[in-house]
Amino acid sequence: MKKLIAGLLMIMLVVSLAAPVAQAKPKPCFKDVDERFEWARFSIEKMYAKGIIKGFPGGWFKPQDKVTHLQAIIMALRIMGWEDEVKKIKVLPKDVKNIKISGKDGYYYVALAIEKGLVKPEELKNFRPNEPAKRYEVAKYIVRAIGKEEEAKQHMTEKLPFKDAKAIPKDAVGYVYVMTELGLMKGYPGNVFQPNKPVTRAEMAVIINKLNDLLDEDDDKKEIRSLVVSIDVEALTITVKEGDKTATYNVKEDVPVYINYKYGSLSSLEPGDEVKLIFNDKREVVFIQVVNKKVTATAKGILVDVDKSKNTVSLFTYSGEETGYVGILRESDIEGRHLELETIDDRFVLVGETDGLKDYIGKKIVVLGEINDGVSIYMRGQVLDVDEWFAVTEKNTITFDVTGGTLVEVEGKPASLSDLEEGVYAEVKAQGDTALSIKVIKE
Repeated sequence: MKKLIAGLLMIMLVVSLAAPVAQAKPKPCFKDVDERFEWARFSIEKMYAKGIIKGFPGGWFKPQDKVTHLQAIIMALRIMGWEDEVKKIKVLPKDVKNIKISGKDGYYYVALAIEKGLVKPEELKNFRPNEPAKRYEVAKYIVRAIGKEEEAKQHMTEKLPFKDAKAIPKDAVGYVYVMTELGLMKGYPGNVFQPNKPVTRAEMAVIINKLNDLLDEDDDKKEIRSLVVSIDVEALTITVKEGDKTATYNVKEDVPVYINYKYGSLSSLEPGDEVKLIFNDKREVVFIQVVNKKVTATAKGILVDVDKSKNTVSLFTYSGEETGYVGILRESDIEGRHLELETIDDRFVLVGETDGLKDYIGKKIVVLGEINDGVSIYMRGQVLDVDEWFAVTEKNTITFDVTGGTLVEVEGKPASLSDLEEGVYAEVKAQGDTALSIKVIKE
């Protein structure tokens, strides 16, 4: 029966390791970015957090609104990191002044777009800043922004695979080719590109986010990847390791957390997770993207072995029980033959449910029970009233490797493998067989 129960417990443990962590329902950044825009939500919220795309008062994003030419070039300038240069423009070109733009700032963005080559001076005559930008026009702005216009020119006669390829203006074919080759744009169902279709704000968010990832590949300073050291959900802080240094940041309430491009929560982050953090002007974290989920298993149980020579720890779980006594079963004939549990620090006289224990003398066991306040008649230590017991075997324990990168915590303070003791209740977070963190919950 004991072996059967232990086997069932191990099955329960394996299932618990594989089961997904329940997440609290996230609070979206925008009221109107609902399940219809699940395909764009991550891009919208990330680009909003980076300040590339703005929202509207009242918590609205208006994802189906069309992006204007002016808005398209502003987003392109922002993602390239050029927006601050707008302030340096003191004199507007004459051709720019002749354009009708609502708002003074728009003229300076157009001037900067000309300076950076997104818009050609000869195109200003037909430039309509407040009209919706078509897909092929957005392609032009993006390709020019990333410095691939020459490549586009080399592919102006390219035969594109779309059924409506002939609808793409001849002077835009190369731009569409580059955008699709880079994965920044793709066709619609039915293998059509729809070059003259206006770009919506949701679609623009996806395009700009893809560009962000492309730029990130070329320059790892744009978004620094960090390793999570710890999370304090109540205090709203995250501690990360950047190279050899650690830093702790305040986290804005209701911060979007994405794992595999799906909503997660702050509590779902684990030590060792590789993340990208986005900050606001107050240096608060306003967006968290998990780019590499390190923790593949989480287990809680009684520590039954700490092997300092092999650098391993072994955990035994039992239906949430947090108190257990681990030691070697001994037989004593002092003042009468009886069984004792020899732990690292103590020796207990065993009474109660001890049937079958004699078969495990000299073996390591886990005893669940309570200390009897009465004095032992055997004068060999306290009396341990046994409720249940289990032999420690490879079949009912999980063993984890401990490395120099394993974070060990005892009594809320950093510790090492040598500080761990058998019998404590601990939580192990691991990637495969390697422990990423070991936290003693109860001694």
